[in-house]
Amino acid sequence: MKKVPNMQAMVLTVVGKDKPGLIEQIAKAVKQADGNWLKSSFCHLSGHFAGFVEVMLPLANHNQLIQACHTLSSLQITLVPAAIDDINNTREFALIVTGNDRQGIVNDISHCLANLQVSIKELNTHCQSAPNWGSPLFTAKMQLACAPDLQLDDIQDALEQITDDLVVELIKDED
Repeated sequence: MKKVPNMQAMVLTVVGKDKPGLIEQIAKAVKQADGNWLKSSFCHLSGHFAGFVEVMLPLANHNQLIQACHTLSSLQITLVPAAIDDINNTREFALIVTGNDRQGIVNDISHCLANLQVSIKELNTHCQSAPNWGSPLFTAKMQLACAPDLQLDDIQDALEQITDDLVVELIKDED
């Protein structure tokens, strides 16, 4: 992200009981603070709405955005300055992990990745009925980043050691 004088990116985290119009309320607050909505990710979980928004706005308008967000009483919103990623020193790739669902599976996967110094940039998980497997099927789709010299096959091998029913699919960039 390019730094613009007198402008700064902010990240808003949003959680609240889901109802129509929540994104519109946030977008209105950003617009009124002369902010530019850069990117976002939202989801619905157990009756709640949760997400992240990255906005760019004038430094002088940060307090205006904060105050506007605090008036959205149905939402819990936090705002923090965005951190600049060092994208030149990382390699990004996608990964899909599938296996029998069990307690601790996310902990095991994230622990394995942390030990390899792999950062989880995005994580989407779900469980679905799998009658042929005898138990629910767990799937995690991830966007990851690691040092350029880390071998992706080493990551796959380490994850497959967690349990014998784990299927690991690496989606490598075709550079």
